[in-house]
Amino acid sequence: MTQGRIVKALSGFWYVRTEDGVLECRAPGKFRKNNILPLVGDMALVEPLGGGKGSLGEILPRKNRFIRPAVANVDIMVIIASAAVPVTEPYLIDRVAAISELKNCEPVICFNKCDLKRSELCGIYRDAGFKAVETSAVTGEGIDELKNIISGKLCAFTGNSGVGKSSLLNMMEPDFGIPTGDVSEKLGRGRHTTRHVELFQLSCGAFAVDTPGYASFEESEIDLEMKSRLPELFREFRPYLGSCRFNDCAHVSDLGCAVVKAVEEGRISRSRHDSYIKLYQLAKQLREWEEK
Repeated sequence: MTQGRIVKALSGFWYVRTEDGVLECRAPGKFRKNNILPLVGDMALVEPLGGGKGSLGEILPRKNRFIRPAVANVDIMVIIASAAVPVTEPYLIDRVAAISELKNCEPVICFNKCDLKRSELCGIYRDAGFKAVETSAVTGEGIDELKNIISGKLCAFTGNSGVGKSSLLNMMEPDFGIPTGDVSEKLGRGRHTTRHVELFQLSCGAFAVDTPGYASFEESEIDLEMKSRLPELFREFRPYLGSCRFNDCAHVSDLGCAVVKAVEEGRISRSRHDSYIKLYQLAKQLREWEEK
């Protein structure tokens, strides 16, 4: 057996990068019997069979996993946003950031297309304690800063379609030539161009997964654990938790809420609190019997 990382999943094959190269692997019947689904990003033990082929033997313990996109062991979630066409709504950023925090994955907010328009949100996220960087896949601004942030990490790039995920990867590694789609002026959104989940190795030492857009982060990621931990997933809320008048404070509009007071006094961004309320209302609908 040799150890490697799954770098691509396509049509029932898993491609595992090992010290001896990439092996095209099948999963044995025991995986299906035990309901084990290998994911891109997984570390695995494989049995080389010769001729660039192999057989998966064991999936090693994971740091985390995401359902859609199906990827594991993500260190950094690079959330691509834009103040130009298409304009990214803060709630979309905050939803993915909260899911990332839940899964022990660091969110990094990347405001692309800064050559067209700079986002007022960048300062809000920096003040909240996030790493936030302004980039341009056209001029190259911010690319080196982003490379330094993700160096040596396994990263997923995500964002609403048209914000330039694939263009950023192409700017960092021109040899990749990942297909990109023009933004539809009529719809104000991009045509999705990423066909499967694949892990690319960057020259800065990072591994990057180019994933589909925000629509792929469906409500299936919002579970009972997120419901119980939601306030702490908004990192700027943490200093105020435990200081509310009531122990069961929902931090929405409750009397004596320390979080709400911080919002009113400008110490917490109102847009971030609005996103929290939307997620709270969504998570509140979950019942224990719905969890399987």
